[in-house]
Amino acid sequence: MTNKLWKCPLHVDRGCYQQMPAEWLGAAVNVYIGAETYEEALTKAVHFLRHKGMVFVDLIGGKVTQLDPDLWWDGYVMANYPEHRDFFPSQHQIGAIVSQGLVFRGPFAGWDRG
Repeated sequence: MTNKLWKCPLHVDRGCYQQMPAEWLGAAVNVYIGAETYEEALTKAVHFLRHKGMVFVDLIGGKVTQLDPDLWWDGYVMANYPEHRDFFPSQHQIGAIVSQGLVFRGPFAGWDRG
């Protein structure tokens, strides 16, 4: 089998991750993974976040989604996150990320008591 590109939308708590504002009670974050199966992708995503010090709470919507790496930039990043385009790897970079089984996260959407 070969790796595919997966998106895991996760609910996390700050834990000891210092880059997340202390006043946030939690956050949603998409984690993107190169993996053969969605189960492997979810396992890698949770491990990645825990390694950074965050606390995994839940898989948002209960679903891991497979993305087409050939449509990464125009079909996904620019369609969904044009204001954060500098945050994401380029179309050129995504192929190596998937084939090497790497993990990266998108921007956080956090909430606090307010």
